[in-house]
Amino acid sequence: MLSEAQDVPRTHAALAFRAYGVAKSGRSQREQEAEVFAILAARLRAAIRDPAPMATIRAAADAHRVFVTVESIVLDPVSTLPRDLRLNIASVARRAVKEANSDKPDLDFLAAIAEDFAAGLGARLRTDR
Repeated sequence: MLSEAQDVPRTHAALAFRAYGVAKSGRSQREQEAEVFAILAARLRAAIRDPAPMATIRAAADAHRVFVTVESIVLDPVSTLPRDLRLNIASVARRAVKEANSDKPDLDFLAAIAEDFAAGLGARLRTDR
């Protein structure tokens, strides 16, 4: 009986995850990418206002994960982006990773980069329509 009760939250989580995937599938990849950067920027801005050291650590870790992923994706040889654009994005991502890994990361700087990426993806979206 206890094991059945423990399975209920997992079932709800699985259903919620599936519903989230269905809802997201109606949006373009570019829209979803812009949202990732907007969420990251919001988390970084929230950490700036939070006096707890753990907020800074978590926000910097989030930035690290996002920007390491960005750098890896744009440097992948199968990327369809123009070479110069890929190198510029990788350079910015590498600088963001370095900042996120510093002893006292500049969260404002990282948030500004994330906001710029979100805006760039959003601007591109508007011109594609």
